[in-house]
Amino acid sequence: MNPRDIATAGPVEAAIARVLEAERAAQASLDAARSVSAARLGAAREEVRAIAARAERRLLAARQSVEARLARRQAEVDAEVRRLREDLSPADADPGRLDRALAAVAAALTTGNHP
Repeated sequence: MNPRDIATAGPVEAAIARVLEAERAAQASLDAARSVSAARLGAAREEVRAIAARAERRLLAARQSVEARLARRQAEVDAEVRRLREDLSPADADPGRLDRALAAVAAALTTGNHP
């Protein structure tokens, strides 16, 4: 019912028309709010995906960095063990020298201090 019809209609019909118009306006407002909330939810989900992807990349880089440092340190320790084995053959081993060498290797392995 348009405003001219409402003015000429009876009070009951006019009230019904106003209620129906208010209901249409409320429904339109609800539809708009649903659309806005759906768009916001989609954007939030996309942001969460992006954050998760960045976190995964950072964790991978950190893991690779730690693994590389561990591999380098293991190579250093292995080289030191080989050197000590070559230097301390059982035939001419000085027990004190052997003890000092073993203590140095143990200290390097447990404290990170290099001999």
